[in-house]
Amino acid sequence: MFKVFVSYSTQDLKNVAELNQSLVGTGVEVFVAEHAVLPSEQLSAKISSAISACDLFVLLWSENAKASEWVSQEIGKAHSLNKQILPLVLTEGLNLPGFISDLKYLPVFKDPQAAIAQAQEFILKQFQSKREVTRQKEAGDARSLLVLGGIALWLFSQK
Repeated sequence: MFKVFVSYSTQDLKNVAELNQSLVGTGVEVFVAEHAVLPSEQLSAKISSAISACDLFVLLWSENAKASEWVSQEIGKAHSLNKQILPLVLTEGLNLPGFISDLKYLPVFKDPQAAIAQAQEFILKQFQSKREVTRQKEAGDARSLLVLGGIALWLFSQK
């Protein structure tokens, strides 16, 4: 499973929905707090856990996000956990904040459909890469078990 955390201002939910829709049916799990956190659940704990567990942190950056206390904290947590961050800038001329100001971003403000398509392509490439690494690890684990099994059989046959 490939997990994507989306950080956004609730005022930008239209853009969140477009990104989310582009990933439906791909096997990518998208965490959007608006839909993932149930009434009565602790918002901060659920969001913190989702950021810790994500493979990719996607930031929808706008004037609204810049003004959001939550978004800045989510960015800080993702950065401190060395999560890969993919910024999508919704507002022309708006610089990325502090520690992520030097990241290359996708300019949604220029061509929203093209930027969402690029984001989808990037996310799916990351997903494929993770899947390949997992396959290689599993194959290596299986080989290790076979070798250990062979050694164990040899040791038992020596008695």
